[in-house]
Amino acid sequence: DPSRNVFGGYMTDKSDDASVPQVMLSNETLDQQHSHFRSGPSEQRFPPSFMNTSSASDLGIDFAIVGFPKTGTTELMQNLHLRSRIGMLGADLEGVPHEDHLSRQMGKWLNPAPYFDRVDAMQQRSVERAGHRLSAIGIKDPDIIKDEDAMRRVASIRDIKLIVGVREPMANFQSYYNYRCTEVAQGAKWAKNHAANKVVCPRAYNSSGQWPPTWRDVVNGCKWAGIDRERLLFADIIRTQVFPHVPPSRVLLVSTEGLAAKPREIYQLIFDFFGIHEFFQEEVWRIMVSKPRANEGTHSFVSMCDEGHREEHNKLACFLHQNFHAKSTLELYRALSNGAVQSIETASCGRNYTVDTLQCGLS
Repeated sequence: DPSRNVFGGYMTDKSDDASVPQVMLSNETLDQQHSHFRSGPSEQRFPPSFMNTSSASDLGIDFAIVGFPKTGTTELMQNLHLRSRIGMLGADLEGVPHEDHLSRQMGKWLNPAPYFDRVDAMQQRSVERAGHRLSAIGIKDPDIIKDEDAMRRVASIRDIKLIVGVREPMANFQSYYNYRCTEVAQGAKWAKNHAANKVVCPRAYNSSGQWPPTWRDVVNGCKWAGIDRERLLFADIIRTQVFPHVPPSRVLLVSTEGLAAKPREIYQLIFDFFGIHEFFQEEVWRIMVSKPRANEGTHSFVSMCDEGHREEHNKLACFLHQNFHAKSTLELYRALSNGAVQSIETASCGRNYTVDTLQCGLS
């Protein structure tokens, strides 16, 4: 709804004009505009075993990368883990960090004790190798943001800060589709159970009936294996899934495009966000030379800019256009990224693929 303001309230100006002035809000203003967030753990929302284990709110975890899938969160996790002042909890403390699939393995959050041990081990290792304790320890699972239970559990950690990755939505959708199709082609375990990963399409749409679904199917609203065009409405999901549990001042938006174009500036923003800006200069050289590459094995099953996919490209662009060019969406992105995200453009694939909004039924 373009009339809703940056944090879910209502604006007096209902203009949908994308050319809005930059709005930078202080942390206090952010929190005041969305003052209904939960300020501390609520024991009524969690099983007793979770809240009674040595105080689950004091796990020693400072931040979480909670979304969105296919926005570069794996590379961000790996780059942060290479910083001498930051550590990422993973399955192997000695190797490349792995993400903690909290939304898929909720059982281990009913007993936080192993996390205390892992945090202690990381701190001890840092002292032995670098001569100092880590200033920030984090976890990463981009599926947290779409799982309300997982978000509540993460939000129960005292003073937790959240990093949310976003990306140009059409490229994000294509990347996620190609990733899932690659997993199917490679015989991933989950892909062997078709019954548990059904393709669910709108009733009015005449689907292909294929598994995996076609690109045309998912663009027209079919849902499969986490692929859902509604999940591209990042601003709406942040308002409904994040703000009820964590105040806006403890949320930082990081874009895939920003990390690629200006990594130094983005990582400086992250250090400032963590409150460890004084260590940035000693870490900056690592940022410039260390760029782990993730998901190199993903094959390109579909390219939305191929001539044969012109119809699907325009269909998806029309679906996204009104939401992503709403004034409230632009203001949300700018505020949560400290101004790093100044605009949101959907991929046009060049002049011949420029979307005519009149064809979308928009004036």
